[in-house]
Amino acid sequence: MDPRTNDQLSYDLLLDLIRTGTLADPTAVFGTRQAGVRLVQQITVDGSPAPVAVTEDGLTALPAAVAERRICETGTIPVTVDACGNPLDVGRESRLFTPKQRIALAIRDGGCRWTGCDRPASYCEAHHIDEWARDDGHTNIDRGILLCRFHHMQLHHGQWQITRDRKHDFVLHHPDGQRSLLHPRLPLRYAWGDIDPPPKRFHPAA
Repeated sequence: MDPRTNDQLSYDLLLDLIRTGTLADPTAVFGTRQAGVRLVQQITVDGSPAPVAVTEDGLTALPAAVAERRICETGTIPVTVDACGNPLDVGRESRLFTPKQRIALAIRDGGCRWTGCDRPASYCEAHHIDEWARDDGHTNIDRGILLCRFHHMQLHHGQWQITRDRKHDFVLHHPDGQRSLLHPRLPLRYAWGDIDPPPKRFHPAA
């Protein structure tokens, strides 16, 4: 049963519409610029983020965890300002997972890889296991994992972390220090012969 309230569902549906627009092929839609909502979050010189982020017009405030989760989906553009807020430099935009990369993640993961979650890939967001600024993270498929919005938010709100071990398995680090493997939901091992393929369908003779 979905634990979200009606307000949360409305919010998530709105974000789904925005996300669908940002992933669309610019050459296949009207206009030359994709629609979107910009969030502004202040970060000090030592890299400490502000506890809240605001929309570009300053009318809406959001928790920092929400902004961090959206960075995984929409990227960031760093802007350096002086003590009075005057822009000094605009950095390059961080790379996003392209539509083709998201298809590859969907084929590999099959949906949200959080243990026990059954959300399909269409309900998921691509999470960068390496932060763009802190870890100099690159937007590569092997450094990304699909998580549904609920578990993506849980990851950013709590003291959770996802890494990859020497066997290239995704490992979820719990706040209490425990660790668990995050297994894919699609049986891609068929292609490598690790397990028997599913039986062929029987077609009776006419």
